[in-house]
Amino acid sequence: MSSSRSNPTPTDRRLAVAHVLAAKGLRGGLRVEVLTDVPERLVAGASVYLDDVPTRIVAAETGGRATVLYLDGVTSRESAEALVGRFLEADVPALPDDAYYWHDLIGLRVENDRGAAVGELVEIFRAGGNEVYRIVGPAGERLVPALRSVVLAIDLEAGRMVVTDDDAEEVR
Repeated sequence: MSSSRSNPTPTDRRLAVAHVLAAKGLRGGLRVEVLTDVPERLVAGASVYLDDVPTRIVAAETGGRATVLYLDGVTSRESAEALVGRFLEADVPALPDDAYYWHDLIGLRVENDRGAAVGELVEIFRAGGNEVYRIVGPAGERLVPALRSVVLAIDLEAGRMVVTDDDAEEVR
């Protein structure tokens, strides 16, 4: 995976995998919002970062309404409450050549297959089983499905994405 950033900071090489919502219990449990689609990142023994400091998940409860994590060194309700609002991060694993992290795509200049400017990729969301790119440009907003038949090229170094005009939906 390449990136257009010239000097990545430590968090540029990490992904937020959980957001601490609340403390649970008296022994330092953290009720979290899971932000990853790779559950192995949040199991007992996994390494995560909290404020750029590496730590380890010592236990995880996943069967209830919310996931609860127990981190090494967080052993009281008070220490857990102090972490509310913070994010747990994990190292960014390498992706195959034809896969991208959303944060690498946001901000790309989008052109059609004839080289004309379409706009800027400002948002990515899931709709059903597919990802959809929201592009804002001079003609308004367009929703473009993230399909190989529609997205013809992505060049992170050049900051550019090429799409066909055929399957874009104008929203305005």
